[in-house]
Amino acid sequence: MLSRSLWQQTKCRWREFRREPSAFFWVMFMPVLWMVVLGFAFSKPRPESYGVGWLAPEAPSALSEKTHKALAENPQIKLQEASLSELETRIKRGEISMILQFDPQNKAIYRLDQNNPEAMRARNFVNDVVQNEGGRLDPVPQESANIQAEGGRYVDFLIPGLLGLSIMTSSLFGVGMTIVSNRKENLLKRYLATPMRAYEFIVSHMFGRLIILVAEFSAVMIAGYLIFRFRLYGNFLHYFLFAILGAAAFTALALLCASRTRSVPMISGLTNLISLPMMMLSGVFFSKNNFPDWLREGTAYLPLTALNDGLRKIALEGLPIQALGPEVIVLVLYTVVAALIAQRLFKWF
Repeated sequence: MLSRSLWQQTKCRWREFRREPSAFFWVMFMPVLWMVVLGFAFSKPRPESYGVGWLAPEAPSALSEKTHKALAENPQIKLQEASLSELETRIKRGEISMILQFDPQNKAIYRLDQNNPEAMRARNFVNDVVQNEGGRLDPVPQESANIQAEGGRYVDFLIPGLLGLSIMTSSLFGVGMTIVSNRKENLLKRYLATPMRAYEFIVSHMFGRLIILVAEFSAVMIAGYLIFRFRLYGNFLHYFLFAILGAAAFTALALLCASRTRSVPMISGLTNLISLPMMMLSGVFFSKNNFPDWLREGTAYLPLTALNDGLRKIALEGLPIQALGPEVIVLVLYTVVAALIAQRLFKWF
């Protein structure tokens, strides 16, 4: 059974969270807000549109006139006509991706930055229109068949990532800020003069994180189901247990960051230094496949990457937790190593 002092400290952790409006907002409502905004924005993808500059030929031909009309009527093309210098300026501003010009021999000339992926996609799309207007005949017949992949929506990818992000931020900022504030106010020194055992204070943060995890987990999952009909294809218990493992890893990191820090700006800087790179590199909002190979392989060892990947494998692929060997190992290593170092370095005053 829990000792009385540990039980009181655990209740204190919940009260600290509940009575802090900003913490309550970031944990309970911010992930849902992100989910609603990004889910509605990207769940029903619209055809990509391209800004294209048209440089009028000196001697218009039948092909250039047909092409101009086809591009102007295409809903995916935003055609802009101007001089060459003005169109180049609009490329720099990002208003258009490329410039199309016909020479006197009816050759299509594309002016674009070939290192720009959007410009290359625009070039390929426009070239198809140009070739079709020129009478192109494809030698190989083709047909497109539409498939509906279960769990393939953007919001299905997003929700596990938002849950991982919420676990990271609430653990790092909630635990770290609380300990540093208590140390700065000399509360930790006073705790040592009470019958409370030293380890009970640390354990209370872990129990408190479990209670808060239940709240944020419920908020994300219930909102995901009610708004987007998000469903798990794997085992719910495995999904929750893996979220607990992620919370343990980030709680251990928070304890390490706060083990000797006395300054609130310092702990804020440390947690931002840890969380901001992971928020961008760990595939919270978008896939990591656009990163270079060396960067994608390196981010696999970040705790948020392991947490997000594991949650998605359980939720979308239906894998059991025992099939997540690499992800479990990464999170366990962060939990054990950070906790052991924090225990050695922890300073009560």
